[in-house]
Amino acid sequence: MSTIQNVIKLSDKTALVVPDLNLSITYNHLNAIVYHLQSMFNNPVSPLFNKGSKRQLKIATSMPNGLEFISSFLSITTTGNIISPLNPSLTKNEISNFLIDLQADAIIVPRYAHLKYNSDLILAIKEVVKPLIVEIWYDSARKLLQFEIFSNNNLTSIYNSIIDKPNIPPYDSNEHLIGSGAKDDIALILFTSGTTGKPKKVGLTHSNLTCSQLNIIRSYKLRSNDINYLIMPLFHIHGLQILFSSLSSNGCVIIPNKFSARKFYPDFKKYQFNWFSAVPTMHLILLNLNIPNDIKGKLRFMRSCSSALSPTILEKLENKFGCPVVEAYGMTEASHQVTSNNLPFHGKIKRMPGTVGIPQGSVEIMIINSNSSSTTTTIEKLEHDQIGEVAVSGDNLTLGYINNDDANRASFFTYLGKVFFKTGDLGTIDNEGRLTLKGRMKEIINRGGEKISPIEIDYILSSNDKIKEVVTFGAPDLKYGQIVQCALVLQDNVNGDENEFKNWLVGKIASFKIPDKFYIVKELPKSATGKIQRRTMSEIFSSKSKV
Repeated sequence: MSTIQNVIKLSDKTALVVPDLNLSITYNHLNAIVYHLQSMFNNPVSPLFNKGSKRQLKIATSMPNGLEFISSFLSITTTGNIISPLNPSLTKNEISNFLIDLQADAIIVPRYAHLKYNSDLILAIKEVVKPLIVEIWYDSARKLLQFEIFSNNNLTSIYNSIIDKPNIPPYDSNEHLIGSGAKDDIALILFTSGTTGKPKKVGLTHSNLTCSQLNIIRSYKLRSNDINYLIMPLFHIHGLQILFSSLSSNGCVIIPNKFSARKFYPDFKKYQFNWFSAVPTMHLILLNLNIPNDIKGKLRFMRSCSSALSPTILEKLENKFGCPVVEAYGMTEASHQVTSNNLPFHGKIKRMPGTVGIPQGSVEIMIINSNSSSTTTTIEKLEHDQIGEVAVSGDNLTLGYINNDDANRASFFTYLGKVFFKTGDLGTIDNEGRLTLKGRMKEIINRGGEKISPIEIDYILSSNDKIKEVVTFGAPDLKYGQIVQCALVLQDNVNGDENEFKNWLVGKIASFKIPDKFYIVKELPKSATGKIQRRTMSEIFSSKSKV
């Protein structure tokens, strides 16, 4: 367990490559940039210096991937403050709700954002009243990030890092990134997706984050000569931890401002990255992309996380790219990674497609009776291969939801002296410790008392050569309570209909699992991170009389 600044070692090695700015930043240069930005909090004339006479200021951000975001994250957390990254695509109401719930002291945005008076972002900030606006940009002449702070009510400038030169002590270099964050400080607050109503605030400490980063480094044997292509958004725990695991292992990160399938191969040719992590939707896009064969065998591995990847798609990816695809399992509450398959020829437990592997480091998992309450005396631990709810423990686990005692009582329990989190996922553990997920508890389909895993049906349908994407879900039904329905995206220039796919499933799964209705669509609705939100499918497709 450590702090964010102590796990990043300084050197003249390249840390970041930012294609959109045509910049390469060494670890020493990154440290200088962060040091300059820390004056936002350390300079006595800055409006954020000891604002409210308190530590742990809450700083929101609304920025795309890039140097500005990464440096802001580091300058905030290494001064003992808290960052809360927001999706730049949020609406006015969503932004204002998050800022109010967070009680944000400031929000960091791109340069000139304050001039867009009628944007959702500025209208939301002004409505909330409290947070200062901090604009940030790269100063190519000084090779630093500059910032300007604006008042919230009239958007006037009250501090400029170029004009109000920082009055801070001279910098003494050492082996690690400069900073004063403590291991038990909350470094990051992320909001859950709010599947049960209002989004919950997850607070993660320096120790939580660095523990998970170390587990990721161990899982994939990350080295200083690895080059990571970062395509996950940094307002999501997946992207954040892949970024900082690379930096903590002294690797190099290529960071485009967003995922672009057409730039994937040109960026590979230019930067020669050797691994990346993505959600299955991104992998599927790359699978269907016309990529020259000279990429085959050049990647060390590909990682898939955040939702289920079917074994059929995994096999196709490995055949196309000529490298192992490793599935992992993660969540915000556990600082991202919980389990992962091992790389081939690494570790005693062989990887197995369709599973999400084994835990690393201090992480522990167990399967409990899904009807268990959150009291020690009534927790029933299940045996190997029995289906139940996945529970997680470890140094990477959040201490709890912030200001939400009801959610904490429902989600956390103590077992044999250790605190565990009830994930809401159903799964099994085999006799070698591998975890296989069966779906979200609330997504399991109950058809007249028969419990059906939608993931099982997805996996089987994805092996049909005509099908590009698939999502199975439960829909309300007067007779059975729920029935099975499915939405499909077909491969290009391919035809198919409901009867064809129903007949194709006969003999492959039990008859009661065969979907009652198929929706054949051009694309599936996805979240901002590219995940298919199974729980919303019934509502979306039940409103369509014809598809």
